Amino acid sequence: MLVLRGTVVTMRPGGAVLDQGEVYADDDGLIAAVTPGDPVPAGFQDAPRVAAGGLIYPGLIDLHNHLLYNSLPLWTEPSRTTPWESHNEWVQDDDAPTYRTKVSAPARLLGAAAGRALLRYVETRALVGGTTCIQGNPRGATPPDGELVRNIDTERLGTNEDFIRVRTIVATRLEDLDDIVIAVKLHRGFICHAAEGTQPDLRKEFALLDQAKLVRRELMAIHGGALTGPDFKLLADGDASLVWSPFSNLWLYGATADVGAAKAAGVRLCLGSDWAPSGTRNVLWELKVADLWNQAQPAPVFTDQELVDLVTANPGQALAGVWPHPVGRVEAGALADLVVVARRHPDPYRNLIAATETDVRLVVVGGQARYGTSSLLATAGAASATPLRAGRLRRAVDYGDAGVTWAKVLAELEQVRANPQQAADRAADALAAFATAGPATRGAAPFVLLPDMPAPETDGTRAGPLAAPGPVSVPALQPITASRAWFDAVDANPFHGGLLSGLRGYA
Repeated sequence: MLVLRGTVVTMRPGGAVLDQGEVYADDDGLIAAVTPGDPVPAGFQDAPRVAAGGLIYPGLIDLHNHLLYNSLPLWTEPSRTTPWESHNEWVQDDDAPTYRTKVSAPARLLGAAAGRALLRYVETRALVGGTTCIQGNPRGATPPDGELVRNIDTERLGTNEDFIRVRTIVATRLEDLDDIVIAVKLHRGFICHAAEGTQPDLRKEFALLDQAKLVRRELMAIHGGALTGPDFKLLADGDASLVWSPFSNLWLYGATADVGAAKAAGVRLCLGSDWAPSGTRNVLWELKVADLWNQAQPAPVFTDQELVDLVTANPGQALAGVWPHPVGRVEAGALADLVVVARRHPDPYRNLIAATETDVRLVVVGGQARYGTSSLLATAGAASATPLRAGRLRRAVDYGDAGVTWAKVLAELEQVRANPQQAADRAADALAAFATAGPATRGAAPFVLLPDMPAPETDGTRAGPLAAPGPVSVPALQPITASRAWFDAVDANPFHGGLLSGLRGYA
């Protein structure tokens, strides 16, 4: 149990903000009450009471990511002088020879040789930006519920249910979607890429979803860069969602989805930070990209509250169609996923848009304090908090195990970088053990993470992603917060026309 006191930004319809509120999180990880308004629940007499010292928001929801790759730096293909036009181009060796060596192979080696440490690293990176739910869990070993953040793809919410289906490789035939059609009829969520890029022909990917009758409440379509008015009408009529990743779209294609037309059509819009090779550090920074894009329009498309909706209420509403509990709003009955952010601006919505990692004071997932200042974590009863130091950031994180520390996570990943041959040998053994472990014993097998994006180095191999990796140069681990070097890398890519360079102004 936990009670948070402060200004509560509920993200409910109508924009209720409680200047002196209390949020009661129960032992089931749900919000029992939000006062004033709800009756004070019984049984909280001995619960830790935390004076938040800032604004309390719903935890941020990142509805599109690829976690396996989030230790890598931003990537560009040196030979490319014009933006790509389709997602099919930059994963091909002929068009992008460095994708294999700079992106897919290093990520695959890290995932097989140090999978548990890699997942903790990338989840921590999300957590420091206030993220409590994130999509894009790698294939392979499944992390247990409640370890750090919610992995949307595999989250069970205390049940044995499998709520979500995910496809990162775009279907090209109706029969490729047969299993998805069955699952969606049972009200399972479906998250998939569609029409990523600028080529008009990419609309065929979305047309296939419509032909399969999948454009409905359960659909969360990612990117939609090539979609037009009729497609947005179909999305709106089906009560489906569109997940917008503006940084990645601008980085690769020099353009992004027509979210102005999508919003006008009534489409539910959400944000996702995609992945490190062409995305932001966390969804808090993706919110700033949306803000920059909004400011660059002849007339703003979104209010500040609507921008914050993109990472809270809107993805919460998308997930509410398939999850048994609400999320993305601070209200009784919702998941007790919360973030406390220092007050730097009088408007609560602009306050979150302008916030950076140093403003995030506390993150609560399922009623458990997982990250924040040492004093707030101690007051909230975090039992195994460990120091986290990153640039100017001085925080602590609770992995739920006193034996797991941020320093050990980094050391295990650095071991792979220091000796790629040894890591490749270890990865080969881990992949072999993972492949031979049956479902009943897989939990005892090594914790292996597999790619969910095209991996040219496994093309033509019988084992596919389970093929033994060779040694490969692994780039230096990226800082988990935005850095000067990262801003410099952003400036160096001309495809976005300078729009993304405005991110430096938020630092």
